[in-house]
Amino acid sequence: MRHSLALRSGLVHVLALCAACDLESCVRGDQEELDCSDREQQFDDTVAREGVLLDAIPDKPSFPMALVITERGIAELLKGITSDTNPVAGGNLTLFGLNLQIVPQKTEVELTSELDKCSRCVIFAVDFSLQAITDGGTSQLAGTGRSKISIPLRLEELEGDTTALVAAYEQMTILDLTLTTMGFITAQYPEFEKALEIKMTQLIREQSEPVQLMKFEPWTIGTNSVKVAAKQFAIFPTTGVISLGMQTNLDLPKAVALEVGQALDGDAMMAVQMHPGLLLGMAERMLAEGVIPRRYDDDGNPDPEGPQGITLTGLGKNALGANDLDVTFRVWRTKGDYCGYANAVSVLRLGLDDSDGIQDRITVTPTDDLQVLEGGVGVGELYEDNKELVEENKGLVDSFKRSLADQIGITVNYNELAVDGQNIVFDATGLEVTDKKIDILLDFLVLAAEGG
Repeated sequence: MRHSLALRSGLVHVLALCAACDLESCVRGDQEELDCSDREQQFDDTVAREGVLLDAIPDKPSFPMALVITERGIAELLKGITSDTNPVAGGNLTLFGLNLQIVPQKTEVELTSELDKCSRCVIFAVDFSLQAITDGGTSQLAGTGRSKISIPLRLEELEGDTTALVAAYEQMTILDLTLTTMGFITAQYPEFEKALEIKMTQLIREQSEPVQLMKFEPWTIGTNSVKVAAKQFAIFPTTGVISLGMQTNLDLPKAVALEVGQALDGDAMMAVQMHPGLLLGMAERMLAEGVIPRRYDDDGNPDPEGPQGITLTGLGKNALGANDLDVTFRVWRTKGDYCGYANAVSVLRLGLDDSDGIQDRITVTPTDDLQVLEGGVGVGELYEDNKELVEENKGLVDSFKRSLADQIGITVNYNELAVDGQNIVFDATGLEVTDKKIDILLDFLVLAAEGG
């Protein structure tokens, strides 16, 4: 719809308002809401507050985003990284003059934050077989054993804004060890068993190095000015998860903060959790960078010099759709003889695309839902009770919603995660949207890198 239609309709409204004065004084004079210079300034002031970046990623205890890894996920990461069927790889040790070969058979994984064991550790209960090998390579004796091993976890800062979750194998500790070989059971000799635990801990530490479980790369979205980094992590033994708090340099309100530490549904290995306010802040930044067009011509096409503009006012859970988001926004007219703004709300639908099978993603789809809200000013008042005018001008809204859906889709499919020297493939398995959190459940495969 050309500007002429909006202008004609607007003039009818203006004439009704201005029965006692001439048109020029109404448009440019007494009625402030019709003054385009005022609306232009108001629009510019609103734009200046959207998508603001901080000088650095803040160091505060609340997080708009989190990565949650379950005990099963930790076990799978270690299996993939050690290229072994068991996350505690076997090996050879020389103990009391014997060359011992240890072969893990079964492993149970748990997380702990118990200070008397290890403040932030993964605990492995390992069943293994044991053989003493002669210099000629033949087996002298065989046995079995069971041990509990604690491995501390830590978050390391790497180059730039990259961080990594590291398993400190070089600081591992054998908490409990029982061996049975040729009828000899170490549990019957507690002092010997304790000495054996200390000696084997020392030997394994000497031949071990830190293992990087997962690396968190800077977010690649828009012009790459937005940063997201894992800043802290905590272990929640009762729910069996590690929660890594991720912070951003987007200037977000204090209320944009997740409640962390809850158990994940089903048998998921991992979840990316986001506060809806993070999506709003990211969308505002994409508008500020021009990735989502800010201004449009009268046909609804993106135009940096166009008379119409968009600002965002909110993003949150839709009351009816299970995985729908309400997007509230303001459509401005800042050029011409009759200006103002209209308030509107539309719906984005989040879903799970399972067509790929091994690498499913979250989809974000704009819908035809559009409601003009009360509170419009000037030209915006016309849209509140004129459905035909709204329909004629939907091109701008449709263009905006498509761009917004694309950027929200990139955001919720956050995958700036890597395993050093390996390829990791993520598969979205579930989605839940609530007022204060979007949960994206993930499984993953760790594969050997090409040529590795």
